[in-house]
Amino acid sequence: MNNQKKILMSVAKENNLTISQAEEIFRLFCNKISDEISDVKKTDGLFDTEKFNIIHVDNFGKFVPNQRKIRHANFCLTKNNKQ
Repeated sequence: MNNQKKILMSVAKENNLTISQAEEIFRLFCNKISDEISDVKKTDGLFDTEKFNIIHVDNFGKFVPNQRKIRHANFCLTKNNKQ
């Protein structure tokens, strides 16, 4: 059994939930973060760094956008547009 499954089982037990309910809550949580991160962030065909939010979730930490990767993606987009 992996660590994540153990944590989900202990959280489910502490909150009087079934393991399937805990897994569903975790899946919805991950999907919401994924949707927020992957929302449309482009302006004029390039990624706008101002549109990337820092997402803070208590007991999980902060999800901070990597500015270097955003700049590299914009570089690749402009390079492909010039060709």
